[in-house]
Amino acid sequence: MRPRKLRMYNIGPFAGAAEIDFTQLEDIFLISGKTGSGKTTIFDAICFALYGKLPGGRKNLEPKLRSDFAGIDEDCWVELEFSLGQNTYLVQRSPKMERPKKR
Repeated sequence: MRPRKLRMYNIGPFAGAAEIDFTQLEDIFLISGKTGSGKTTIFDAICFALYGKLPGGRKNLEPKLRSDFAGIDEDCWVELEFSLGQNTYLVQRSPKMERPKKR
């Protein structure tokens, strides 16, 4: 499996739309950044898109996948385009969202 494009909308520290085009990168690349910049969120988003849940001990954090910077009525989703052999696939998932209480 080779990721081609990852699109996120209101996921983790990424408010609004964010996209990573892996086709622009070489075969080996590094994801780096400061603490809290969203490195783990990228891997969480890929796992969530593929499997519908977060990996290992992070599986209980699915409701936290939604960005704190997103408005109450804004959508939240992950879209992954990847290739497997000669085929290309596109999957989009939305995490469960906790709705605010009415009172």
